[in-house]
Amino acid sequence: MRAIRLVPFVFGVVPAFASGCLDRPVAPITPDNLRVSVQPLRVKRIEKVDLLFVVDNSASMKDKQSELGRRIPELVAGLTTPSVDPITGRQTRVLDVHVGIITSSLGSNGTGGCHKGWYGQHMDDRGHLLPRPADPPASNGWTLDGAGNPVKAACPTVKPGAALTWVADAARDPKAAFVGDSGAQALQAAASCVVESVKDDGCGYEATWEAAYRFLADPAPSLTANVACNLPESTGPYTCSGSIKSAGLDTELLEQRAKFLRPDSLLAVVVLSDENDFSLRPEGRNWKPWAQSMGAMPHGSSSCASVPDDVEPDDSAGIQDLFTRYGCRSCDDDPSAPGCSGAKWPLADGDKDHVYLRGFHQVQRFGWNALWGRQRYVDAFTRSSVLGGDGKMGKNPIFAGGRSPDMIVVAGIVGVPQGLVTGAKGEPKVLQDSDWEKMISPDLAKRDPHMIESFLERKGIPKYTGDRNVDLVNGGDRAIAVDDLQYACIGKRVTPGGADDCGKLTAAGNPLCSGADNQPYFKAYPGLRHLRILHDLGDRGFVGSICAESYSPAIRGISERIKNVVDAQCIKTDVTPDATGDVGCFILETFTDASFDGKTRCEDIGKGYCTPGASPCRVDGTDYPPVAASVAAAQLTLPVTVQGPDGLAKTQRTPASVEGDNVYVVGSDGHRHLVCEMMQLAGGRAPEADAKGCQTDPKFVKPSTGGGWCYTNDAAVVGDACRARGAIGKVRFLGDVEPKNGSEVFTVCIGR
Repeated sequence: MRAIRLVPFVFGVVPAFASGCLDRPVAPITPDNLRVSVQPLRVKRIEKVDLLFVVDNSASMKDKQSELGRRIPELVAGLTTPSVDPITGRQTRVLDVHVGIITSSLGSNGTGGCHKGWYGQHMDDRGHLLPRPADPPASNGWTLDGAGNPVKAACPTVKPGAALTWVADAARDPKAAFVGDSGAQALQAAASCVVESVKDDGCGYEATWEAAYRFLADPAPSLTANVACNLPESTGPYTCSGSIKSAGLDTELLEQRAKFLRPDSLLAVVVLSDENDFSLRPEGRNWKPWAQSMGAMPHGSSSCASVPDDVEPDDSAGIQDLFTRYGCRSCDDDPSAPGCSGAKWPLADGDKDHVYLRGFHQVQRFGWNALWGRQRYVDAFTRSSVLGGDGKMGKNPIFAGGRSPDMIVVAGIVGVPQGLVTGAKGEPKVLQDSDWEKMISPDLAKRDPHMIESFLERKGIPKYTGDRNVDLVNGGDRAIAVDDLQYACIGKRVTPGGADDCGKLTAAGNPLCSGADNQPYFKAYPGLRHLRILHDLGDRGFVGSICAESYSPAIRGISERIKNVVDAQCIKTDVTPDATGDVGCFILETFTDASFDGKTRCEDIGKGYCTPGASPCRVDGTDYPPVAASVAAAQLTLPVTVQGPDGLAKTQRTPASVEGDNVYVVGSDGHRHLVCEMMQLAGGRAPEADAKGCQTDPKFVKPSTGGGWCYTNDAAVVGDACRARGAIGKVRFLGDVEPKNGSEVFTVCIGR
């Protein structure tokens, strides 16, 4: 391979969720006297999507579930309908979809707080897939009509406790429940029907993120995690003692997960909740908030009140840091701590320690945090090893078999004012640091007052006195009896609902109500834990407001994130091509035996693919003359994905070799990867019209060579979606040259 200049830039392409970009350093490899830099390009075409909805099923959620049910068909249609790029004319389509629905109810760890024998049968859904075996079928679901509007549809028969499955062609999966275009319509109805069956009679301590973790990531989900309590047959006084103990293995959940989650799919998770997350950490005394009667929780010391509300330690080191940094500790641990002697509820601000508020400001009020730290859920979508229900670190099932973090989309439709996450026309914002600061800053002076959790009226928000127009976001703060929190936002009901939040005693003081029996508005509380988790997931996270009158903009935003994983080519780092548009690097694509469908040569895959070093990707008389395959292979060491002894996918740098007339790399797992070069439409290797068309004409799609790639920083070709995220350029793949499903793509830059 002829030595060429090593261009001083990083080619970083990642299928981020809205054409996201990545600027990463390249670690050079030095074979012989040449310097070779290899950079993975995450542009794999993804044909499978596993879509999980995590739905809050606590009281007051029915109308929001109904709206999600109405809008699910739009998301399903976005996945199952062939998509044609209006500029390039290229068609993409997901060919295989799994849809799963779980709820936020995980019970109350053996206490009476959410004891199903007292309050109903849906207090603990265990993170299992719906519909439940005993659920009656929903009355109707929804599909899209020809104009794209939701219309009522009959509910198809679905299997309890199982994912809804669809394929474009029965040959892909003969056992799929729904097939082809008609099956896609049926999938829309089925998914909306299952969401409608969730109901709003679940546990009021929503373990939203723990339910997702349990179903997707927990290597060893426990069968039970309870404290010993002497619960009577009906509601009444009871006592609990000791620590929460986990026991058993939930094999039923493991079976459901195995059938839902494929190793080569894009994983999309959508959370719907109108309250904050209360995912309890099942150990020690953490059962107390769910079991103690009103006013019985231990206080925190006086300094705890000043701890920022984003501090949520979930281990002994964190508790010690809480004391070291802030002087905060529980009066349960140290009765002599300042402010503990004689401390009683209610406090001067009227805090009565109501059982409804036990997830609210635990550190500030009680001196310790009974919830899992948020990092647990960030790790679930970013790390290959996570903590299991058995207390041991284990393999994260999300990443078993080859899924990388950039094949994950996590969205939350949660409690946040719509204006903080959407633009003037209701379109989803690309959230900047300033936007996040208004939602989750630990400095309350920088935060939008609607996003401050409080049972007191908040500075900057008018008081509701009968006219909800005093504040168009939440209707105004209420004078409440300290058994509730102020609303982050309210929304006008589109679907009929009861008057759960209204009554003779409260209707006059509640902006949701128009009389005791009429509730035209619904509410949501600040979803701070949801938002902070989504923020820490970076480009993988997406936020929508649950207070929107329609979830259509949020669903469109989620759909776009998913689509852009399939075809993301944005480049953040500046690149300076030469006069022909050449960027001085090669792009290689590797195929496993399964991914190139029995093709024996690169040239058989499509026009524009070549055995490395061969013509027409190399042309005599140019800077890129043809070389023997053995010469090309001698310069290549590629970081291909292999399956390690632990069953998890990992990157392994593997030298290439020649077998017959082909170039291969063979991983330590024994899988053989055919290596092919993709033709660059520049540097004399393609007609000038092809190079200029690729670089400057958004409508150019058919190079005379049959296929190839180019780099461009032309604004019209790069597009607004890339530029909105800081991308300067774009790689275009045209004609037959398009990353294939299951392949891996790399840039190779060579210099002395």
